[in-house]
Amino acid sequence: MTTVSDITTSLAERTRPELAAVWDPVGLQLGDPAASVESVAVCHEVTEEVVSAIEADPVDLVVTYHPLLFEPVNRILAGRSAGARALRLLKVGVSLLVTHTDFDAAPGGMADSLAWVFKLRGLQVFGSDADEGLSGIGRVGEFDGGLAEVDAIAADVFGSSGLRISGDPSLEVERLAVIPGSGSRFVEEAAQLADALVTGDVSHHHAVRALDLGLAIVDPGHIATERPGMSALRNLVSDVVSFQVTDLTELDPSTW
Repeated sequence: MTTVSDITTSLAERTRPELAAVWDPVGLQLGDPAASVESVAVCHEVTEEVVSAIEADPVDLVVTYHPLLFEPVNRILAGRSAGARALRLLKVGVSLLVTHTDFDAAPGGMADSLAWVFKLRGLQVFGSDADEGLSGIGRVGEFDGGLAEVDAIAADVFGSSGLRISGDPSLEVERLAVIPGSGSRFVEEAAQLADALVTGDVSHHHAVRALDLGLAIVDPGHIATERPGMSALRNLVSDVVSFQVTDLTELDPSTW
């Protein structure tokens, strides 16, 4: 018999949750570690659509990239909220396992997957924060082309809707940095390592600061930069279980 605890342990050996940020609730978030598991699903985020799909076709365990419960709660009530979605999952007996910033940093995980989109060579790790226990969520490597080529790849892979570019289109990009999700806090570090940074959630002020530092910005959106890594997460979960994994990653949120 395979249990929730067995899968949690096997996944942790690959993702090393002890390297996640201290604020990040990775690991088992809902359910009974001793419960048996015969079916697993993977999702990007536990949205209303994902919960409805699970209610229609229940599984024993869901592995999600974005945690469902980020903030402490003192009430779990029906309705439309993270707590309400947790209640619905518990009602159908579903356990929920989270791998987030640990998967960002893991070899072959979210950051590496984004770097492979741009065919970066000689990858180096960056984007750590000792105060938060955050470990290497970014990658930087050699790139063949200019900012216009980075823009073209981003538009082709992520779509042009919502894609934002800050910098001279004629800029030559010898080294490109990537951070999945929200990486603008590492603009200063990226500027010392690369000519351009691909990440999401870049504010006006961070974009201005990047330009002052000589760093171009390509922002396809938070969710968009994480989509390449979801294939890697599906494959990782498939490697640690002996049965077919249900893919719910297409039910992810908008690129926002």
